[in-house]
Amino acid sequence: MFFVGAYDLTIDGKNRLSIPSAVRSSTNCDRDGRAFYVVPGRRRGTLAVYPDRYFERTRRFVPADEQLSEDGHAWREFEYSQSALVDPDAQGRILIPDRLLKSAGVSKVVTLIGVQDHLEIWNRTEFEAFEKQQWQGFSEHRSKALGELAALKREAGVASSGSGPDD
Repeated sequence: MFFVGAYDLTIDGKNRLSIPSAVRSSTNCDRDGRAFYVVPGRRRGTLAVYPDRYFERTRRFVPADEQLSEDGHAWREFEYSQSALVDPDAQGRILIPDRLLKSAGVSKVVTLIGVQDHLEIWNRTEFEAFEKQQWQGFSEHRSKALGELAALKREAGVASSGSGPDD
């Protein structure tokens, strides 16, 4: 599973969002699952969408409550209380709880973007503004991001493949 791209979509009157077939075809149902978890996004005003089995694998090794700080425990309570497991219907639509849309401030006119291991739902106007800002400072943003990624690779002891400028 590797999610990329941006899709301008509309959430219908019943709060259903159609997951594009190109996105659905990039998931392996046996490995990643068929359903999705919708959770608060990293960026305020967005929702993140993860394949269910993948999300559960990433959360499997979270420490027990008594090992977490008060902040860590509070975040866990918040994240799980604000999450929903949604199953696509026969047309590939997921039903997003109204409570999540309202809490995140997500409107009916959205852009769904692929972010490697998950999808994000953005208000379309906010994504357009973000996209414009990123293009305006493209070289600087790219250089900073690649430097950070290279440092993280070094810390993790991951060897560079040397296959291109991003290594």
